[in-house]
Amino acid sequence: MDRRPRPQRSGEDHRVLPGPAHSAGGKSHRIGVVVLAVVLGLVAALSPRAQASTTVVTATQLTTTTGRTGQGQQVANLAKADLTGTTDDWNRYVEFIGRYSGYLTFVAPPDVSPRAVTAVDVRINYRGPDPETQTWTFALFDWAARGWVRVGANDDAPHWGPWTSFARPASAPYARYVSPTGELRLQITSDNRRDAADLDHVAISLTSTPGQPAPSGGASFPSASTTPSPIGPVGTAASVRCPDCWRPPRQVSWNWVIAGVPKPPFRDVDIYDIDGFEASSADVAALHQAGIRVVCYISVGSYEDWRPDAGQFPVSLLGHNLDGWAGERWLDVRGISPTSPLGRIMTARIDMCRTKGFDAVEFDNMDGYVNRTGFPLTAADQLAYNRFLADTAHARGLSTVLKNDLDQIDDLVDYFDMALNEECGRYDECGEYQTFIAAGKPVLHAEYGSSTAFCGADNASNINGVLFSLDLDDSVYRPCR
Repeated sequence: MDRRPRPQRSGEDHRVLPGPAHSAGGKSHRIGVVVLAVVLGLVAALSPRAQASTTVVTATQLTTTTGRTGQGQQVANLAKADLTGTTDDWNRYVEFIGRYSGYLTFVAPPDVSPRAVTAVDVRINYRGPDPETQTWTFALFDWAARGWVRVGANDDAPHWGPWTSFARPASAPYARYVSPTGELRLQITSDNRRDAADLDHVAISLTSTPGQPAPSGGASFPSASTTPSPIGPVGTAASVRCPDCWRPPRQVSWNWVIAGVPKPPFRDVDIYDIDGFEASSADVAALHQAGIRVVCYISVGSYEDWRPDAGQFPVSLLGHNLDGWAGERWLDVRGISPTSPLGRIMTARIDMCRTKGFDAVEFDNMDGYVNRTGFPLTAADQLAYNRFLADTAHARGLSTVLKNDLDQIDDLVDYFDMALNEECGRYDECGEYQTFIAAGKPVLHAEYGSSTAFCGADNASNINGVLFSLDLDDSVYRPCR
């Protein structure tokens, strides 16, 4: 959580000529036509547009929502099918235990276009109970319909017999399984707590034919909710658009509660911003029932040692401690991508927000480049990271909240749907948000202390100001309007 004094800011003719139809050369002409047809057939067969290629991708991340996996077993164990017979090598498979629900994340290569995909198969090396004892089901995520599509189960698997490899083909249309950022997800679920199952290998095979039309059923992704553009290099304006994301009006009422999870009765406001990890889907649903939109608070610039995913952060990413915040360390945000360690972790956090039903994501600690992080972060590093976060959230139908990072507002306003600032009144920086206000996007402003003297300026500037307790425990709530 920023809640600290602001840092110092830096600043070419293909016509065929007819020959005599009954001349001595007629036979030669017919032979020539045949040869030409054969040649053209070979050319067509060898044309890149007709050449199908297959890419096999393995999982980069495992997200468990119910149940558990074997202690110490890594998602990397699923990358290779290397177990046969009844070999039991703990470090070469992953055990999925009890009534389990979770999903694996995969990333397609950049050269695989969703619209060119003509087949999708899920490949699994399985050992465990037969389906009569416990059914294990596999499903791919449909990004257009935002639901799971069953691709198969542990059918025909012998009850704790030898390792069994099988492929489960997915149904068309296939573009729906690949997100704008190239992500695929495979869900793994079991129907009871009776047993466990071991997976030695899980992969997704993508067959694509560039230039070919989508299979019957049409390409269902991108859907109306997202029209993707790639994450461009720093300085470009390409972004993942999300027309169906929630767009709050410029003037809104809001509350910010991070210390604890708010319970009904709730304050009569439009928005609650709450902790994404601490809140459950039921908590979010309760706020929705009260007609309140809900923002998912997560820190994206700092490591927090109390979070459940803390063990996933490589030590090399951890920098200096955040002054005044025990257990928090700055993160190295350089070289961000969907497959980088930090990219996978933050994507999983954003996925958590969407799974719980949140409407938007507030990204905290987005300005490490102007702080003492222990890394030589540049403005370009920060800009690329912040854009990555916004695009990842938009690809999932979540609205985005820009937290502080005043120096990059003009470069980020097209990526974020609203802004949240701490103490711009105290430091005379609220004018920096005119870009958001001019774009019709709300600015949420938090001040701490006891005085609401900032409210006059906020109201005149159409900024949504509120006085809070520094603890953000809902003990102080004094809105400007």
